[in-house]
Amino acid sequence: MGLKMAGFGGREGRSRFAKAAEIGTTELLSPSRRGRRTPKLRGDVKTFLKVFYLLPVVVVLGVVLCLVWNRAKPPPVHVMSGRSFATTPITNLTANFFTSENHLGPAANDIFIEFRDAGGRLVDVGDVSFELTLSGPSAILHSFSKVLRTSTPGQYRMTVQPQIVGDWQAKLIIIGPAGHAEASFPVTVN
Repeated sequence: MGLKMAGFGGREGRSRFAKAAEIGTTELLSPSRRGRRTPKLRGDVKTFLKVFYLLPVVVVLGVVLCLVWNRAKPPPVHVMSGRSFATTPITNLTANFFTSENHLGPAANDIFIEFRDAGGRLVDVGDVSFELTLSGPSAILHSFSKVLRTSTPGQYRMTVQPQIVGDWQAKLIIIGPAGHAEASFPVTVN
């Protein structure tokens, strides 16, 4: 095999890099390998790009800090104005009932309930249910209400709709970590 093939060995077989280095040009290199230079960016474009990429990071950090800051605050305490329309003892606590009108009416009544200990501090009692019963000569009427927790421990709210004026019997039931307790007391709807 004494024949030399073109492109394999000898001067003809040198790589394009060697030829380009010998001549001192990049013209022999493929277009993707030529010594292209990245164009220089102006200062104002660089500043814009920095702000463009930095701004979303700053916004996300601000939102996260705001959420962490607000979560660290204790819940607001809703101070009940006026006097309670009903108060009943239940276990070693006192339950106070408040409405905006200071009495129950036959239509929808928004009621707030506070549970306080002997020292006057609010106490979270767990789950609470409330029931109104009106006994008549021929029928017994019931009005059940769903009692919801508020953001303040020891304060609850509910909506009561007795729909009939009269002397009702209220029943308050608490089921919590301290156990099960019930209290009954009279309520006048007028």
